[in-house]
Amino acid sequence: MKLLMQMLWLAIIPTWMQNQQPDSTHFYRRQFTKSYQRKRLIVRRLWLCSIFLILLFPSMVFASVVGLLSTFISFCLLDETNK
Repeated sequence: MKLLMQMLWLAIIPTWMQNQQPDSTHFYRRQFTKSYQRKRLIVRRLWLCSIFLILLFPSMVFASVVGLLSTFISFCLLDETNK
């Protein structure tokens, strides 16, 4: 069953998605690099802390502010522009 699902997946996805070698210049394969995975880990921890804060102080205004701030920081961290 797993082999069948893998063959179906390879038939559906485009050829440029089948290559999962890390490449910092390719728009899709960038997510397989170590630096991008570290950034995703930081964003995941940021969102877990934000959820904890929202659960700790259950106010709609506070939840909105923390959610918007976390979204902004996440987009800033995962930005793909070269600095």
